[in-house]
Amino acid sequence: MAFSFRTIDVKSDLSTCIEFRKDSFRVSFGDEKGFNPNEYVELLTERIARFPWGYVMVEEQGETVGQMEIFTREYEGRLVGFVSLYYLIPPIRGQGKGAQLTHYAERRFREQGVTEYHLRVSPANVRAVRFYEKSGLIKLQEERADHTVWRMGKILT
Repeated sequence: MAFSFRTIDVKSDLSTCIEFRKDSFRVSFGDEKGFNPNEYVELLTERIARFPWGYVMVEEQGETVGQMEIFTREYEGRLVGFVSLYYLIPPIRGQGKGAQLTHYAERRFREQGVTEYHLRVSPANVRAVRFYEKSGLIKLQEERADHTVWRMGKILT
């Protein structure tokens, strides 16, 4: 079944967004340490206003099954797309449905005129790393913030 995507409504979707983001921290880093709900709400509100095409809830047959956060930003003097969050609920992970998120993101990035996109992933999240590699992303470098992450990227053709 094909996913549908709709811009996040902060009022009605906020609790779901927070739960999805917390779960993404647990899966990536083992706990929620480093996640600040108040900062997240501020950032989410600001980014939805600037990038409504990229801050979306993912639905399947009327049910919310995921969330995406994608936007464009300057990186080393060029505009690139950036994936801040790909999230699917646990029962539908591993079924090949994540490819729909990649197709959505890449289409939106092309519409914004960017020719490459990046994301950061915890190297401990082996399942995500495999998914990104299968989607054509390559490791660009290791970065350190609150946690060690890999910056991965893909040139859009």
